[in-house]
Amino acid sequence: MEYSEISRELDKLGFISQCHEMINALTVGIPKEDGEPKLDSFFRIEINDSKTNLIYFNTQLPIEKEFKTIEELLKFVRQVFPIEN
Repeated sequence: MEYSEISRELDKLGFISQCHEMINALTVGIPKEDGEPKLDSFFRIEINDSKTNLIYFNTQLPIEKEFKTIEELLKFVRQVFPIEN
């Protein structure tokens, strides 16, 4: 998996994302009506070697999940971060 591929797929689902090369991460959020991300909707995707991890916060505790395929990642994102229409 590559950040550009993940970003394109998340954009199709309605998320907004930004790649941060210095920290090797993709930051993702759910947009508000004005296009800015909702403050409580952020999560981060990191790719290290062959591992793809999604990190998000539940209250103040970080939760990290590992994914082997982009399909698994997208399914999880849709379940945990639903976009209201």
